[in-house]
Amino acid sequence: MRGLFITIIGAALLAAATPAAAQLAIALDTTTGKAVAFAGTTDGARNQREAMSSCNSSSCRIVATGKKTCAAVSEALSSGGSVWAVGYGTTTSVAEQAAWHNCRAKGGVNCRAAASVCD
Repeated sequence: MRGLFITIIGAALLAAATPAAAQLAIALDTTTGKAVAFAGTTDGARNQREAMSSCNSSSCRIVATGKKTCAAVSEALSSGGSVWAVGYGTTTSVAEQAAWHNCRAKGGVNCRAAASVCD
């Protein structure tokens, strides 16, 4: 019984010593092209609220979330509307490239990175 108790305590200490991963959120206003990326805490809901608050428009919405990754949003704005896409990767550069390719695949002509972040 003593061995089981020590094993449980050891597992609890190991879990407590493992750092929690931050979580990311990107908010985008597709009417203006404003994008905000946030990854300040391990609380995903809080990061989404922070991104939405910083985006500061009723047209903003969360377009990307994640943890232990990087994300980017790329967009192409024109008078006829907007095309946007999200990409994920191991770095912001890789995520931005993926987002750019996804934006082009959706018909975007002048796609550009609007926001990117790693957790």
